[in-house]
This record gives sequence, structure tokens and C-alpha cells, in this order.
Amino acid sequence: MSAHVAQRLGGEPNPPALVLALDELRVRKTAYEIDCIGEANRLALAGHQAAYTAFVAGAAELDIQLAYLGASRQRESDVPYQNIVGLNIHAGVLHYQHYDLRSPASYKSLLVDAGRSVSGYASDITRTWSGRDADPRFNALIDSLKAMQQRLIEDIRPGVSFVAVHHLMHQYLGQLLAEHGLVRCSADAAVDTGITRAFCPHGLGHLLGLQVHDVGGRVSPDGHPLPAPETDPALRLTRELETGMVVTVEPGLYFIRLLLDPLRETATGRHIEWEQVDALSGHGGIRIEDNILVTAEGHENLTRID
Repeated sequence: MSAHVAQRLGGEPNPPALVLALDELRVRKTAYEIDCIGEANRLALAGHQAAYTAFVAGAAELDIQLAYLGASRQRESDVPYQNIVGLNIHAGVLHYQHYDLRSPASYKSLLVDAGRSVSGYASDITRTWSGRDADPRFNALIDSLKAMQQRLIEDIRPGVSFVAVHHLMHQYLGQLLAEHGLVRCSADAAVDTGITRAFCPHGLGHLLGLQVHDVGGRVSPDGHPLPAPETDPALRLTRELETGMVVTVEPGLYFIRLLLDPLRETATGRHIEWEQVDALSGHGGIRIEDNILVTAEGHENLTRID
């Protein structure tokens, strides 16, 4: 309703108290809503499997996108968000939206971030695979990031601050970078100097529901703003977790030159093994994302783990 019409009727357009109450109702999901998100996950996973099969067969990005749509049984106009289908260096573009029409000369990696809607409720899943021309070190990084994501999911339960889990992601990422020889400093130093944020500039996850980035993630139940930390302005969920919430858990590791190159000639950059970074930069990056229901006992993963 427009402000003009509301005034004529003696009402207030979008009363803040009402909007807050409606948003808060969406934060915790009913059994029906959970079933819808679960079915959306099932259908999306069929699409991800088809995308991987097309990748192995040597398809172009557009062909992989079409394979995903066909297997997940949806038109492109029906997806809950524009699919990300990135081969090789494109896997490091966080919101890559262009689908190349031609197959690349080599197949190092594929990142697919794509979902499905069921009765208006969305799934949001990301998978990353190494290709036939991948550096073996990249495949090892994928395996380590998968294991890291599962460790983070184990911390999802009622009463836990999502900000704290996000900070834990950076601690684990620092350990991963050190273990794989991408940095020559401690995990704590990689976090404190900002190195981990150059390798992963986005937040750990967000609320999921009628919108992919669902409402109520950065405000308390009584409407008090809960801003993201200054070091992590992109974090979309800053609340304590509650039973009935559905959240994404999506750690990433990317070789984004725009973020990494400014560190090369700095004191911080001396901690980075640039030869390793340069060798892997053509693979783009890695993200693994599942949809997690917060339960009274802890959590339930609504996305099948592969």
C-alpha cells in the first residue's frame, strides 16, 4: 500500500511493529515449512549431480546450467536465485552470473551454487569439484574444506551465537592454510593479520526460508539491531541460534587476485606462500554449502552430504 493511500484510509504504511512481528514469525520454521525446504534440497541435489556429470563429460558452463535445470525440474525463471556455474577461474567470482557458451581448453574446477523452490521455500546448496586437469593440491583442499564444514556444522545448536561459529570458521581456515602450505605462520596469525579474510571474504551463512537470505538475521526478537562485526560486514546472521531456524553453513576458500594481490608487498604478504597461491589461482576457489535445521537436540542436515 502506498503512503498516500494509507493516509487517506487513516493508516500507516508498513507499520514497523507489525513488520517486525511478521519477520519474527518467519525466523523459526513450522514442520510444513521444514518439509518444503527438505524437498527443495532433494530436487536441487539431483540438479547438482547432473551438473557434475555434464562437467565430467566436458560441457560448457551454459550446458552445465541447462543440465542442472533439467534434473531439478525447473525453468530458469523459477530458480530462487540466479545460479552460479563457474568453471576454473570463474569459481573464484563469488556471484558469477555469466555462462560461457564454449567449453574451456582445460577443466580444473567447477563451482555450482544453485537451489530450488518448493511452495515458495528455497534451498541453497553449493558444491565444488576438481576436474581432470586439476592440480592434486586443489583436490586435497576440497577434501579439507569439506571436513572443515562438517566440524562447523557440529557446533550448530540452540543458544550458540552464529557470530562465534563464523569466527571459528576463520580459525579453522587459518589451520587449513597452514596445513596445506599456503601460509607460513600460525592459524592465529593468519586470522589476526586478515589473511583468512582475504581468502574468504564472505560470511559463514544466513537464515533460509521464503527468501534465500531470509529476514530477521541481524535483529533481535524485540527489534534491537544486531550489526555484523566490523571485521565481517558481509555476515548476514548475527543472532543466537534457536530451535526451528534453518541456516546455511558455507565456508569458502578462494584465490581472488583483487583481494590477495594488494598483500604481496606488505608485511602481511610475507606470511603467504605466493608460489602455491599462483599455481592454484586458475582453479578459482571452493565453497561447500548445506542447509541446516536447528533442533532442540542440536541440528539436522537437510542436505545430503556427498
